[in-house]
Amino acid sequence: MNNISVSELKENTFFDKPVFLDEAYILLSPDTQVSAELIERLQRWRFDTVATDGSAKDASAYATTADTEVGTAVLEMDIKEKQQFESAKKTYYNIITFIRESLASVRDTGKMDMGLLTGRVKELISMIKNNRDTMLRYMEFPYPADDYLPQHSVNTAVLTLAMGDLLKLPPHRLIEIGSASLLHDLGMVKIPAQIYQSSKILTQKEKQMIVAHTALGYRLLKSFSASEDIALAALEHHERYDGSGYPRSLKADKTTLYGRIIAVACSYDAMTSKRPFKNALDGHHALLELLKARQKLYDEKMIRALVFSISLFPLGSTVYLNNGALAKVVKADPVNPKYPVVQLILDAEGKQLNGQHLVTTSADLSVQRCLSQDELPK
Repeated sequence: MNNISVSELKENTFFDKPVFLDEAYILLSPDTQVSAELIERLQRWRFDTVATDGSAKDASAYATTADTEVGTAVLEMDIKEKQQFESAKKTYYNIITFIRESLASVRDTGKMDMGLLTGRVKELISMIKNNRDTMLRYMEFPYPADDYLPQHSVNTAVLTLAMGDLLKLPPHRLIEIGSASLLHDLGMVKIPAQIYQSSKILTQKEKQMIVAHTALGYRLLKSFSASEDIALAALEHHERYDGSGYPRSLKADKTTLYGRIIAVACSYDAMTSKRPFKNALDGHHALLELLKARQKLYDEKMIRALVFSISLFPLGSTVYLNNGALAKVVKADPVNPKYPVVQLILDAEGKQLNGQHLVTTSADLSVQRCLSQDELPK
């Protein structure tokens, strides 16, 4: 396939074979004319080249202005989504790097800069408020790492802040709960990584060490002059609604709001993440497990906040629709989490689709099922 400079594209010409913006997106089909508007938008969005196996010809007799208008509108939608996606991914990676370095600092020196942490939390809050649905597709941001702890901390914070925003927490409370969720597993730095990352069955002593991470985190946070609310969230995120959790076996009415929110977000991310000792559940089935456990293990209001934030078929999930089409969930409906907005991948006949094909699901065109982790394309 040959690369063609955007500056060499000529208005009112067409190509006899498809023109690609990248490997997945067809920019022009054969006999769809090149317009001045299309060239201008490619230049504005800083695309230097396009690719094709075809060659430019004189304008096709049946190329229409309507075709061009649709093409440029779809192009702009695709590029904006791509920019939002890359912006969210960059923020996500930067905060994981910051948390990894912060945890290493605590482990090695016993120190942490809470001021820098607050700045990162504000950055994450801004990204979620302005680019919420893309940020909640964090599972599409691959981040290979030897230690799952930094990524788990950031995933929990993304979910927690989305839930907190839906619960209408004021800005200072969002900063507090964001800080608490990023540091909720801080006590793990005092436990050898080979224990919390072990794929073997833990001994009773090793289990006791894992349980101790909540109290260790509380003490560390207090030593860094964190507020009592932030420190208590680290202490309480493994408490359960019926009092069956740890470390103090507190029932829901005795735990803090932050602890109850983080308990749900932390559990959801743990269920949907692959660990050395377990495989990952897909998001939909993880939510079903949480819903089964409501009133016993978790605050039902907080589970509802999670479901309404990410939809019953969580953002980023690959799903089959009831007409046989394959799609990816890209936007949650804040009114009805059962009917998210999806982007079609394959139509009902199994035909590959390129570009923006967004559909709001409904009772008539609904999600039939989520694909499991094993069914996803490798």
